[in-house]
Formats: sequence, C-alpha cells, structure tokens
Amino acid sequence: MTNRGLRWLVESEWQYSVTFARGITPDELAARLGAPPDGTKPLATAREAAGLLTDADVGVVRTGEAQGWAFAAEYGEAAGTRHDVLRRISRGGVEAVNLNPQPFHPPPVFSYAADGELLCSFGLGEEQRRWGSRPDLLLEELEAAGIILPTGDCLTVSGARHSLRIAMSLGVIEKRFGMSLPRDPLENGRLPLAVVGGEPSFS
Repeated sequence: MTNRGLRWLVESEWQYSVTFARGITPDELAARLGAPPDGTKPLATAREAAGLLTDADVGVVRTGEAQGWAFAAEYGEAAGTRHDVLRRISRGGVEAVNLNPQPFHPPPVFSYAADGELLCSFGLGEEQRRWGSRPDLLLEELEAAGIILPTGDCLTVSGARHSLRIAMSLGVIEKRFGMSLPRDPLENGRLPLAVVGGEPSFS
C-alpha cells in the first residue's frame, strides 16, 4: 500500500482518531478541538504525544496539512469523534471528517460534517447502516467499489482479509474527498503538538 492516502492506516498501529478540516488552518482546527487559540506548539513525535497521556481526561493533538485538508491526530481523549464537536468544527462553511479506529470497540467509524451539520456517518465494514442528514452521500461510490452489494448488504470477508476490506472503504473516502495523510511524518517525524483536554505533565 501507498504511504500517502488513507489506506496505509490499516497496516499501521492505528490507535488514534484523525480529524480533518477543509477551509481552516491546522491551528484553527486545534483550537476548535479545544486547544488555546494562541498557544505555542512544540514539535513532538507520536511516542512523545502518547507519553503525555497520564490521566484519562488528557487529550493532545499533532497537526499538519495535506492536499488542502488540515489534520489533527488525536491521542487520548479524542473530541473529534463526537458528532457535536465535529459539527462545531465544520461551522462557517468548513468541511470536517473524522476517522475513529475504535480499537476496543470495532468497527472503525467514518463521519462527515459540513457547515455545522452531520451529513453522513457509518462503520467501516458495516456500511449498510448509515446515518446523518444525507446517509446515502457515498452510496454510489460504495456500490461502485463492490462494498455495498446489489442486495443492499455490505461485502463480508474472512478474518484474514479484514484489513484489506477496511482499506477498501478508506479508499472510497480518500478518493471522494481527495484527502491524504503523510505516513512518515505521522509515524516517525515531529509535528506541532497542542493540548486539547486535561493537564498533561511535560516533565
């Protein structure tokens, strides 16, 4: 798989929510997730960000921009997974997408909001159950990819092929919204870090 796009997430240790926004800067995205609007943002690796999660209410984000979308990788308390927060992020003509891996309660969940409204959300691997004000927003693409079958059911695969099945859905999202995540900076690089919840200790 490529190291760009979204599909590489399934072959990585995808344990963090990712919130995207088109129409605002990475700094504004962090602020809408709860960060102080004018705070200095140190650079941090994924390991350093995860090391700040000393309490259950701590949330930190590492931010960046790719293909016209600001993104925030959320560690710990992930506000972007909440639909009320995603709607708030999308106010003022902004588009917002959240990908929530749900490692302890699969499936991963996709949600899309625009201009303050949740338009479409569904579980990856359970695409026949969709919600939002426009639940069928991606239906045509899901059908074209063979994910939604002519019966209306969704494609099921054996356990060994589960990650490839999730990658199919991520591929649809990637193509529809023209979004990408740069793998090397996220996994190995240092990105601007902001605190969005709790009080982590920077010892």
